[in-house]
Amino acid sequence: MIYKTDETVITAKVLEINTSSVKYKLFSSSIDKVFELPKNNIHYIVYQNGTKEFYNTTPATTYVETETAKQPVQKVNKDFHKNIIALNCFDMLFTNFSASYERVFNAGKISLKIPVSIGLQGKPNTSNYTSDFYETQFLQNRNYAAGLELNIYPFGQQRHVFYIGISTFAGSFNYYENITTTSTNYGYTTTNIIGQTEHEGTHYSGMIHLGGYIGLTDNLLLGAKLGVGFKRENTVVEDYTLPIVEFDFNLGYRF
Repeated sequence: MIYKTDETVITAKVLEINTSSVKYKLFSSSIDKVFELPKNNIHYIVYQNGTKEFYNTTPATTYVETETAKQPVQKVNKDFHKNIIALNCFDMLFTNFSASYERVFNAGKISLKIPVSIGLQGKPNTSNYTSDFYETQFLQNRNYAAGLELNIYPFGQQRHVFYIGISTFAGSFNYYENITTTSTNYGYTTTNIIGQTEHEGTHYSGMIHLGGYIGLTDNLLLGAKLGVGFKRENTVVEDYTLPIVEFDFNLGYRF
């Protein structure tokens, strides 16, 4: 088997190896033709006894057999870039600047990720704060936040990757409480809003999540993540714990 540097594989019988090229015949072809391939185009050769002879050490992630039309042979890239920085594009819809740094460890199966976020509050939610599940004050009125993620890549590092993990996130946000008065006329009580008071609350969350990256190039990535878990918010209105669902859409760079 001749593994070429362009990530294709030739099933062949090697006839001769000289200083600059390798001569071979196709293993299962009825055509009795001798081909010649420059050594510069060969990654390595695997002989019948399993011996490997390397010519170029440039790694390849996927090899596809050409002349014999065999099934693709999937190779895991062990010489991958171990750092990923990403920008959370979904958070930008709510005028938050959110970015992350991820470090993938040597085996390519585990990573630690640190997300950070600064809220610009360009689209604040000034509605009266309640403990409803769907309230978005932390997303729209964020001051700052940071977290930690542990991710597991079951299939290691390839061009397109999938991962599962756990994450924690904590931060500060502003919320608004209506100032009201009541009046009674002819037996009916009316509540009037005369203003609002702004407060600062704290947010904590823990989730399990799954996500992945699509490699646009060797370095440029598109990523997405979906997480479910619980959030804890401490406010003057109420301290409470409720379920939470979060979605991230990221543009990343691997280096």
